[in-house]
Parts: sequence; C-alpha cells; structure tokens
Amino acid sequence: MYLVKDLIDCRIVFYWLDETGCEVSPELCTFQDAEEWWKALMFERYRGYERRKSIIDRRTDFEKRQRMDNSHRFASINPYGRRVTDQPIKVDIDLAAEKLLELTAEKRLLYYMTTYASTLRVNRRS
Repeated sequence: MYLVKDLIDCRIVFYWLDETGCEVSPELCTFQDAEEWWKALMFERYRGYERRKSIIDRRTDFEKRQRMDNSHRFASINPYGRRVTDQPIKVDIDLAAEKLLELTAEKRLLYYMTTYASTLRVNRRS
C-alpha cells in the first residue's frame, strides 16, 4: 500500500492506495490519522492469534524510545520492533508539494497582473 499526501479543496489530506492504484481509505486529515487507519487495517487483516491488546506500540513514543536507548547499556538493535506495523510509515507519493507550487505560481502571476495592469493603465493615460 502507498500513502499519498494530496491537496484537495485547499486542504492537505492523506489517503492510502492499494497496489493497483485504487483508493482504499477515506481522506484523512492528519498523518497520524493515516497511520492509525493503516494499523487498524493491518490488525483487522491478520488471521493468526493476536497477543497484543492494543494496536499502538509502546515504542512509537519517540522521546521514551530515546530515553530507553540512552539509559540501557544493551540498547535494542531494532528500536522500532519486528512487526511491519511497528515501523514508522512515510509518505510514498507527495502530490501536495507540486500542487502548492502551482497554486503559489498562480497567485504570484495574479498579483503581478493586477499590480502591473494598474501601472500600465496609468502610464498609457500620461
């Protein structure tokens, strides 16, 4: 699955695509919402015996993980955990950056057109 960051209706949203490119999640407001949605889906799909009571891994607290790694002489080689849901997610496709650049370019062009159009009108009259 791929995490997409997009700009829709002037707001940044996150959603998940499957391997075929079909949208499989709703539009989510935050990165954390996207992570929680994905983890819940992974836990729902798992058919084996589940020993964990919570889908939230204790190692996801970055500050706590840093304290544990620094205070223990034999820190874990893999501080994130073994499961795929323990690994931090990342944005795979960032459509928002490109759209924001387009939007700012359009605003800049509109600004110049309105600013310099009035200047041209004044110059033509003189």
